[in-house]
Amino acid sequence: MVSSLQTRIRATLNREPDGLTTYQLVLAVHSCPESVRKALARMGDAYVDRWVKEGTRYYQVHCLAFVPEDCPHPTTQKAEFLTDL
Repeated sequence: MVSSLQTRIRATLNREPDGLTTYQLVLAVHSCPESVRKALARMGDAYVDRWVKEGTRYYQVHCLAFVPEDCPHPTTQKAEFLTDL
């Protein structure tokens, strides 16, 4: 089940293709840091794109993975384009 927090995080990351840090997400979705961290860990389409350094610390920048709507499971049959070889 997708939580409303995950839905808000997903919508926020969709608007920010360059990604956001956890703290930026906390400010954008008006939630506590621990809840945002837990929601990000449960989201299969969110990933850490890179790390940014601020002062002496590094922070994760989260982005959304592109997941196509039609992504069929591979079969054991040879693909049609391979039979012409």
